[in-house]
This record gives sequence, C-alpha cells and structure tokens, in this order.
Amino acid sequence: MNTHEQIKELLADFALRELSEQKSSEVKKHLTECRQCRSELKKLEAVLECADSMRELPVDEQVVGSAKESLLKAVADEETKQTSPRPTIRLDLIWSTIMKNRITKLAAAAVIIIAVLIGISQFLGGTVTFADVMQNIQNARTLTYRNVITRANEDPQVVKTMVLEPHLMRVELPDGRVWILDYAQGKTLILDSKNKQAVMSSTSQEILDLYGTFRNFRNVPDFSVSRIGQRTVDGVQAVGFELTRENDENVIIVWANPQTSLPIRIEQTVKDEKGQVIKSVTTDIIFDAELNRSLFRLVAPEGYRRRFVDGPPERSIKLTKRSQTASNMKQILLTCIMYAQDHEDRWPDSLQDLTEYGLVKDTLINPRQPERQIGYIYIKPCTPLSPQQVVLYEAYDSWGDGINVGYADGHVHFIKEEYNFKNDLQKPIEDR
Repeated sequence: MNTHEQIKELLADFALRELSEQKSSEVKKHLTECRQCRSELKKLEAVLECADSMRELPVDEQVVGSAKESLLKAVADEETKQTSPRPTIRLDLIWSTIMKNRITKLAAAAVIIIAVLIGISQFLGGTVTFADVMQNIQNARTLTYRNVITRANEDPQVVKTMVLEPHLMRVELPDGRVWILDYAQGKTLILDSKNKQAVMSSTSQEILDLYGTFRNFRNVPDFSVSRIGQRTVDGVQAVGFELTRENDENVIIVWANPQTSLPIRIEQTVKDEKGQVIKSVTTDIIFDAELNRSLFRLVAPEGYRRRFVDGPPERSIKLTKRSQTASNMKQILLTCIMYAQDHEDRWPDSLQDLTEYGLVKDTLINPRQPERQIGYIYIKPCTPLSPQQVVLYEAYDSWGDGINVGYADGHVHFIKEEYNFKNDLQKPIEDR
C-alpha cells in the first residue's frame, strides 16, 4: 500500500482526533500536498458535524441498519447512471467514522437518511452543470493554462498562456518566442530570444474577458452538452461534460471540479482542412492566480534588436487605401479611353482635360498620398498603342511597399518591386 492509500485509511481517525501526534503530523503533511484527500476529509467532517448535532436522540438499531442499506442502494443506483468508474468517495470510511464517533447511532442514521433523501449526487458533485462552469469563468479575473497541441506525425507543441483582465495577455510558444499583447494600448510585442529580436506591432483595442478566452468551450447554438460522468483528473474527482454538434466530428470534453465549478482539463479533437486529426489538451488551469504585471510589459530586454511592423489594423487600412487608389485609377483610365474614342484615338494631353468628360476632380487625389494635388503620374501613350503600355502610376518619393500601375487597356496592377516597375516602364514599344 502506498503512502496515499495509507493516509486515506487514517482520515477517519484523523477527523475524530484519535491519532497519535506522529500520525497526525504525517496526515497533515500529506493533506498539504493532496487535494483529493483534503476534499475527502471535508466530506467526513461535514458528516460528523451534522451527526454530532443530533447526539441527544435515542438509539434505534433497526433504523441504523436500514439507513445504511438505503445509502448503499442510492450509491449503486447513481453509479449505474454514470459511465465512469465509481467515485473515490469512501463510503466505508464515512460509515465506519460515524459508527466510531461518540454519538448515538440514531444520530448517524438520521444523517444518512438525510443524505439519501437529498440525493447522493450532492456528495458526488452531481448538481454541477455546464452553465455553472461557464458562470464561474466569468467571475474570474486572471487565468493561466498550459495547452498541448498534437498533430499527425508531429511532436506535441506546448503553449503556455496567461491572461490578466481587462487588457493583458502573455503567450509563450514552444520555439521560445513570447507574445505580449496589451489590448488597452493596441500593441503587441514579440520577443525572439533565439535571435535576440523584439518586434513591436499593433493589435485591436478591446477589453478581454476570460469567458471570451474559453468561448470555444461554451454551450453555443448548435452544440449539445451531455454529462459523461466522473473520473479522477490530476488528483481531483472531476465531473465531465461533452460538447458535440450534429454532423460534426469535432468533440470537446470539459472536466470540472465539482467543489469550485471550474474547469481543470479540456480535451479537444478536431480535423483540419486536410482531414488530419489535431488533438489539444488544456491543463494546469488556474483562475485568480497572483500574476506579476512585469510579465506583461511592452519593453524589449537589453541587447535585443528592435523594429516595428504593421499589425492587422495598419494592414487593413493600407489595403483599403490601396483598393481606393486602384479604383480611382481605373476611373481615370476609363475616362481616357472615352476621350480617345472622341479624338481619333488620341489620348488627352493632361489629366485635367478629363473634367469635361465627367471625371470628378477629387478622383485625381491619391488616398495613399492625400497631400498631393494630383497623386498620379500620367504618360500620354504614343502610337502604335500597346495594351500593356504603362500610362498611369502613383506618384512617389520613396518606393515603400509598392505602387499601383495603370495600363493602356484600362487594367491596374499593384507592383511590389521597384525593379519590376522600372523594367516594365522602360520596355520598348515593340516588346510590350
């Protein structure tokens, strides 16, 4: 018998204060390290407290025996409803404890009868619902957890995450990189310890919530939640909930502590777009832990190279402006073609000549460079006209990430490399 089992056998005597000083010391030491035994001890003490309050009642051996049989039957009935092994609540310990206590047997019987009447599931955490788990997540303000992701034919990847409401998150990746996100400032810092590099980027500004962090595990529409019984998870007797959706092979299982109604393990099985199975297991889930705010500082360590890259907001704005610029250029080219049709295939001498053909003057302003009165360079095409001849492009002082270029056939293309643009611009007419 290992130490854990030996201590469990001593819990009843410990609760009754009938152990020697040495044995009591051993039990106390074990209790500081074992959540399962602490939980079982609480149940024993609760039963003893209730029974002790009835010590003045008379004895009735028949009622005692009947109560014991009722308790055992209730447990057996409960276990037939569960798919997991019998819970670790030690009914033999509870009964022997009651019988050993210096109270009347009828008091013990009364306690057991009450337990049967209110339902043995109360002792087993059976009243915990998935809604309770989600509600308690909402009440927390900090969160840390460890996520192990396993893909087919790949080594498991371990990701550690910390969340400090209302704005801060820290993600430690398996390659050594660390992401620090400050949603209040709208910034993200990526620290690459291997290459001694710190990259600052922007992120959306929003308020975090832990419920949102676990949004994939809640009872959303189209998902059904079923209770799958109990098992010991990381040394704790846990209640399981399975989340499934019709015509969907993905499965999420949430294991919760019935004492706290908080998740302690989350298992997911999903398939990617190629049909390969991806397994994700979230463990070491701790709510309301004390987190050092220095872990979330947007400060690069000494000796790191620093640079800034566009984040999602900047990229979104740039893509929108690039699209608006291309749209303006297409309108200009279409108006040029209409002008040429009325002038024996001769294009206008300047873009200002197009206003009489209905071109709005603001169209000549480049959204990417609104400070310029005319944001485009126009090249009047010569003859013979080639569809691939460059006739319009964005004015620029420095190249940047690229420019939009317009051609004689009316199409606009975004060119990223300046070399390619100049090569296209200088092609002889016969090669175009």
